[in-house]
Amino acid sequence: MDNDIFRKLLQQQADGHQLSPEEEAQLRQAYDQLLQEELAATAEDPSLGPDEQRGIAMRQRIDQSIADRHTKRLRFHPIRRIAAAAILVGMTLLAGTYWFRTGKPGNNEQLVQQEDILPGAHKARLTLADGSAISLNDAKHGTIATQGGVRIEKDAEGNIRYNADKKPTALSSAINTITTPNGGQYRVTLPDNSIAILNAASSLSYPVQFSDKERRVKMTGEVYFEIEKMPMPGGKGNVPFFVETAGQEVQVLGTHFDINAYGNETAIRTTLVEGSVKVRSNDGQSALLKPGQQAVLAKQLNVQQADIQQQLAWVNGDFVFRGETLENILRQVERWYDIEVEYPPHIGKMRFNGMVSRSQPLSAIIRMIQSTKKATVTVKKRRFIVTD
Repeated sequence: MDNDIFRKLLQQQADGHQLSPEEEAQLRQAYDQLLQEELAATAEDPSLGPDEQRGIAMRQRIDQSIADRHTKRLRFHPIRRIAAAAILVGMTLLAGTYWFRTGKPGNNEQLVQQEDILPGAHKARLTLADGSAISLNDAKHGTIATQGGVRIEKDAEGNIRYNADKKPTALSSAINTITTPNGGQYRVTLPDNSIAILNAASSLSYPVQFSDKERRVKMTGEVYFEIEKMPMPGGKGNVPFFVETAGQEVQVLGTHFDINAYGNETAIRTTLVEGSVKVRSNDGQSALLKPGQQAVLAKQLNVQQADIQQQLAWVNGDFVFRGETLENILRQVERWYDIEVEYPPHIGKMRFNGMVSRSQPLSAIIRMIQSTKKATVTVKKRRFIVTD
């Protein structure tokens, strides 16, 4: 297929536009060709062992091959450029699961639309050192509080950052906490200019001003970090950054990573995008991660290759599923749409591949599930009930 046509169709599908049957056939043919090329390449690679490892490497190489066809990049939106690829490659590699993509609802979905629930939004609560709380989605732009010579400002995009007017006082060691509710997400620039993005039902506690010996924060839920290097006095190295959760501690110097530590998930997952982090569990297990790796802490601490695109899909405004069970999907849906979900265990084992934008209303998830013809969804107020 001509590269220009390939890019046009890929972008149309990634943006959620309906393709004609002929266009979909063209796109599938292009992906099949990429798949066959990578199957041949990985089969001849002696460094790849088991089939699962070979499949992961192949998928990554296909994604990269497609990504290389694009020149325009967005810092926080790499997935949007290769979303269609992720869907089709996932469908091919994970046989026996359901494939879907979101589009415009048909006439038979009007009843669903009448009971639709809107997605989460940019909202959080900031609790100051004195215990007072500020609703960040209601606060006006500009300075919203001052503590120990440090100004807390809300910018035009609705995010907050910390700026020191002068040498901070002793009060600057006090702790602030940002908390997102179900259906909320928020971005904060920390006092050292590091960035933290909180997913729904998450919290992050941090000092108003970091010390020159260590930087330490505590979190629950899921937070994506971009850590700035902070030189130590005298220029000998950088001040280490520590992230504490209920079950582990992560030490970093300057890096991009994500920690998923929800209490109702089966494990704590630390995914490294760039740099280097050391993960240490409370019982003394430890692991040093390289970019592209993920530490999974359940009873044991294990390191595995990460699916970066899927793990960070929420940062880019999407849900990306690759062989994901419905029970895992619904835990994410429950947090983002602020609903209660109910389903029988056997339906929870169904698996899905595809992508849904987190800006879509709840009906997009309903269409995904009901497209299987094996389950029905009923919404009663904020109860999401899945049945046979």
